Amino acid sequence: MTGIPQHHFAGLSACILHRSDDAIRQVAERCDRLGIRAIGSSSGFGADGASVADMIILDIDTGHDGAFPWAVAEAPVPVVGLIGSESPGRLGWALGQQVDAFLPMSALGNLFSALVIAHATFERRSAMARERAEVAHMRAGRLDVVRAVIALMADGGDEALALKQLRTMAMVGQTTLEGAARAVLADGPADRARDA
Repeated sequence: MTGIPQHHFAGLSACILHRSDDAIRQVAERCDRLGIRAIGSSSGFGADGASVADMIILDIDTGHDGAFPWAVAEAPVPVVGLIGSESPGRLGWALGQQVDAFLPMSALGNLFSALVIAHATFERRSAMARERAEVAHMRAGRLDVVRAVIALMADGGDEALALKQLRTMAMVGQTTLEGAARAVLADGPADRARDA
């Protein structure tokens, strides 16, 4: 069973990026009904302090690579794409940007649903990114473990004894095996001999 997604948006802010002032007004009115403070811009991202918004609602018809101060598909907040023309190229661009949810301009009454989906998608994508970073960090630590075992073996002893020493260091230091390995590698051979 999945948890209840975020569905309270009162007090948050949204940056609305659209070429039409009328469209910005319509979206801002919907945001206001949800308690969201809307900042509209027809001139691009960053205008009127939009770069500090809690979410972005953008016109995918005018979006382009390089329009944002982050890398492609790495928006720091949830993004809702407003669909106007339904052009395959524009939809493809938005998918490439990993826009979190889509909302046709003709269905602005469904903004709440789009925001719930966008926030849930963004959170899931963020959790996956954190998990990937953690796995990469752990993988990098495996090499440190091998190096530490080799360093401990140089002090005399075999592989099993060196690994046992490393595990003991990790338990005593209340750290991971990788953390203990980094500590061993940070100490020189003279430090290890003095500590023994």
